[in-house]
Amino acid sequence: MLPDSTINPVKGLEVIDLHCHILPGLDDGAQGWTQSLEMARIAAADGICGVVCTPHFSTVFPANYRATILAAVEELRTRLRKAEIRLELYPGCELSPQYNLLERIESGELLTINDNRRIALIEMPSDLITPNLGKFFGMMRGKGIDTVLAHPERNYHLMKNPSVLLEWIQAGVMVQMTAASLTGYYGHAIRDFSVKLLRHRMAHFVATDSHSPGRMAPMLSKARAITEAIIGPEEAHRIFCEYAVQVLRGEVPDVMPAISFERKTPTIRRIFPFR
Repeated sequence: MLPDSTINPVKGLEVIDLHCHILPGLDDGAQGWTQSLEMARIAAADGICGVVCTPHFSTVFPANYRATILAAVEELRTRLRKAEIRLELYPGCELSPQYNLLERIESGELLTINDNRRIALIEMPSDLITPNLGKFFGMMRGKGIDTVLAHPERNYHLMKNPSVLLEWIQAGVMVQMTAASLTGYYGHAIRDFSVKLLRHRMAHFVATDSHSPGRMAPMLSKARAITEAIIGPEEAHRIFCEYAVQVLRGEVPDVMPAISFERKTPTIRRIFPFR
């Protein structure tokens, strides 16, 4: 059992950003404490109550171990209190799939979301599908570690063959979409695919994946408004609040079944002219 001191309490149904590179100097995210604090101010002003700090762990950033991230989270908490910025922080990591990843999570070397040893944020590359990735997810789940898959809507192979993503979801994988994908930051093709994933119940969380206070700042309000227009405020609330809070607690949300792209989706009130 993990010490309670390593995990901030989850207070209730709040807007949670499950994926944010707010910790400074650990990866390609915030480049100093000044940027971290500015990102925190932006997030809080936008209505975000809690942020999961998720620096990369990959071959490019191989030193982001559990102890390193926990220390950085605690330092940022101290700085937020001094700056009077009201934002809860939770530890995490964006993990690149590797052959020994499961063993390193089990040993306590690498972080899961909120250090719960139950649910991990796994990075989905934009330009390829790693061989045997579905088998990897199955192995993780077989050992008691569920997967939140980061930004698969930005993978061009999945855009051409969404049935692969559907198979992963049906096997228990949860999908985290990036807010900027919905707002058009990555272009029309990714925006339209993101909308389709929402309509087909193939997105379970929306997070900022913010790396700086600049163009892709840590904001969720615009993406939430778009989501509400597509699938309604009740389901949007689950995606932006309820499901994320459950994951922080180490609970797997009871999400609605995904709909195959071959099946006709229910009629949905349209406000924005998405296809």
